[in-house]
Amino acid sequence: MLSVSDIILNNPFRVLGVYANSSYREIVASISKATKFLEVGRQVDYPLDLPMVKDFYVKSKLTHSLEDLDNALALLSNSEERLKYAQFWFLRMTPLDDEAFEVLFSGSFDYALTVWNREDNLSSLQNRVIIYLWKCDFKSALQNAAKLYNKYSDEFLKAVDSKGTLVKSANDLIQSFIDTLLGYITPSKLLEYIPSPVWLDCIIPTISDNTLAKLNSAIKDTQDLLDILNSEGVKSLPTTVKSGIGDKLIIDTKDEYHLLLKVVPSDDPRLQLVSDRLANMLYECSIDEYNLRKFSPDYSIYLLQEALNLSNNSMDKEEINSKIALFQKKAAKLYRPQYTPPKDDSEIGCLLTLLGAFFIFLMMIFSNRC
Repeated sequence: MLSVSDIILNNPFRVLGVYANSSYREIVASISKATKFLEVGRQVDYPLDLPMVKDFYVKSKLTHSLEDLDNALALLSNSEERLKYAQFWFLRMTPLDDEAFEVLFSGSFDYALTVWNREDNLSSLQNRVIIYLWKCDFKSALQNAAKLYNKYSDEFLKAVDSKGTLVKSANDLIQSFIDTLLGYITPSKLLEYIPSPVWLDCIIPTISDNTLAKLNSAIKDTQDLLDILNSEGVKSLPTTVKSGIGDKLIIDTKDEYHLLLKVVPSDDPRLQLVSDRLANMLYECSIDEYNLRKFSPDYSIYLLQEALNLSNNSMDKEEINSKIALFQKKAAKLYRPQYTPPKDDSEIGCLLTLLGAFFIFLMMIFSNRC
């Protein structure tokens, strides 16, 4: 997964050396500047190639080629894409911004943050969001984003969409911001820092849909592996499932399933359906891997117990319990000790009597010889 810094580093506004509220004329001028440098075999050095970006990159890789510029311009020609990237780039609108950028260009983004924290307005909040995201301070980034979209959503749209082609509510902007962030930060981490119920309402549908899709994909992959096992044999399985197909399914779905439990109620039909599908798949793995891969009964018991915890159907649970009992018997038989102790005390008494008689016999022989 890409890190959240990637959307800043690779932002088309940065590649073009402009701000998120720059006009088309300013963008064209910036491209023209870069082209003139390229004509003489040099790379342009934009002020917005910030020290924090240069420090992150190997300097030779921080380029503004014609291809880079063309791709960036193509992205920003689409209104929706322009909005998406504008939410993750700087605005320059006030004298406060001028002061902050002066120190930011010199390399002190902590001091620039201090300057922007003096006042809450559209550009200072937006620019704080970018700095906090760069520092991976997601709590502060989301808190400032919440203030921004609560108070300045209309002004933000006007600043980044001068043509007025987009009609977006505050919730639309929040949803867009969250959807983009989810490509760069894990949903479970993002959930930790949700600033308000409004944001939670925006994030839950996206997380639940994405999580359900991943769980169903893992189930399908498991079914495909079982089909290979049944039709082509163990040798055709990929090396990634040496420890077990069922075990791989548990590992691959554990985090996603726990995340789903956090964002949907326990009686949600989609949760119950995917739970039952996981349970049924583990049930099949417990049988097929025992029969075809000769795995131990303990492995099957482990898979079946996981299946039992997931299943919502009483008849399925009864069948799972029945299979657990069967594999427990197999395990007990497999590990039963071979030595069988004497059945009762009378056998022990006879053995002791014989040993005593033998001892007396030896003593008599020894006495006669003396």
